[in-house]
Amino acid sequence: MTGARVTRRAAAALVSLAAITCILHAPACKGDGTHVYLGRLFVEARGCLGTGSSVDVVSGGEPGDCAPICIVQRRAEGGRAVYVATMCAPYPAAVEFDTTGTDPACAPALAALSRDDTCLSDGGDTHPLPDAAPEAGADAADAADAADAAGE
Repeated sequence: MTGARVTRRAAAALVSLAAITCILHAPACKGDGTHVYLGRLFVEARGCLGTGSSVDVVSGGEPGDCAPICIVQRRAEGGRAVYVATMCAPYPAAVEFDTTGTDPACAPALAALSRDDTCLSDGGDTHPLPDAAPEAGADAADAADAADAAGE
């Protein structure tokens, strides 16, 4: 009887594992000709990207990788969400999504993607933009520190 319980438990575990696999890889299990279009949300206020997430469900087979694209989703309540992606077409529906790349947030979003700049939960990011120009006071202080180190 103990062996039967172990076998039933193992079978139940395999069924659970198969269900989880289908949930995580739904297109492979449902076979309806759709797939999840993946992208990364641009956090405009911070100039970095969220981790990969679903943008939309689109028709067609799973595409490969293509050149980066900026996708802007206009929200019914106002505002927008800006995503960057490297998945090939088909892209999310043009009715709700703009893929022209003309939104002003597209250039900094694509730049964040090229830096692989991911927003961190502590408010930082992995590859921030370098400071455009150091402060004049900092240059003078650095020069004084260098002179002190040289024994002048």
